[in-house]
Amino acid sequence: MNMSCAECGSDRVTVERNAVIRYTIGGLDHVTLQGLEIKRCGECGDEAIKIPRIGQLHRLLADHIIRQPRLPLGAEIRFLRKHLGLSTQDFAKCMAVTRETVSRWENDRDHPMGEQSDHLLRALVESHQPSQNYAVDDLLRDLPEPLDKPKAVNFSVQNATTGWQLEPAPV
Repeated sequence: MNMSCAECGSDRVTVERNAVIRYTIGGLDHVTLQGLEIKRCGECGDEAIKIPRIGQLHRLLADHIIRQPRLPLGAEIRFLRKHLGLSTQDFAKCMAVTRETVSRWENDRDHPMGEQSDHLLRALVESHQPSQNYAVDDLLRDLPEPLDKPKAVNFSVQNATTGWQLEPAPV
């Protein structure tokens, strides 16, 4: 099968199967995805990463975040808000806080999320269906370093049928 690059049209495309990448969505820097397919153009260097069943992956990641025995970090709060499909303003209304408070939470500035807000966020994530609209540019922008580094978490995909699973943490 002859593949051509979507960017430059070159036929010098290679495919790496079972690739491992760091998934830095929304500033999360502790997530690794395994078992992916990456197509690379030998001419222009363009890369295309195929991430199957992204909705399932994001649901699993959201579940992992809300099961942590600590307050969520700013990047995690931002990911969960976007996972729920809420704008900053709508999220602020749901949480009964101001947009400025949401901004401070998401950027780990001055005002960490309190225990009651944490419980409400976990309940929202647990009970609501997530958005199917994943605006990649919006979710993947660079964010400041979190205050406390979360433990690494790895997800792997066996194939498009079985989907994603959480892998044991590396020792």
